[in-house]
Amino acid sequence: MARKAKDPSHDELRQVLQMMLDRDEDITARGVVRLHPSLNSASDITRHVIRKALLDEAIQKQQEIRRIAASVKKTGTTVAAEKLQALEARIQHLEANEAARIASHLAMIQAVAEIGGTAKLLKFYEAHAEIRDRLHSQGALPVPANVLSLNKK
Repeated sequence: MARKAKDPSHDELRQVLQMMLDRDEDITARGVVRLHPSLNSASDITRHVIRKALLDEAIQKQQEIRRIAASVKKTGTTVAAEKLQALEARIQHLEANEAARIASHLAMIQAVAEIGGTAKLLKFYEAHAEIRDRLHSQGALPVPANVLSLNKK
């Protein structure tokens, strides 16, 4: 008389294999037996065609998951480094543009002051205090002594 299987649908085995996949625990017949409630030895898996197929499928799936994870980890750091380098280049470009704008703004104010337009500039900046404050904080406005010295020339 043949023995009755305790789990003919192998649901418990599938659950153990999935749990091991989720934990990224090495999948082996012995490892599965340690966690399985009714299997007692590795040969209970390796000598049974369906259980062996389920084990092999889980091992193959784990290898594929690990291969993909390693690939993502490796390319992920490369991509992050490339993005960081691109962002640093962009920052340098923007800083150079800001320096050029500040220099040109100072030159424009000094040119206007040279031809006697200081009063018009002051009137403009009174109406646009926010712009004046921003330019002042960036160092884009000349020091008042420089403007006065230009007017005296």
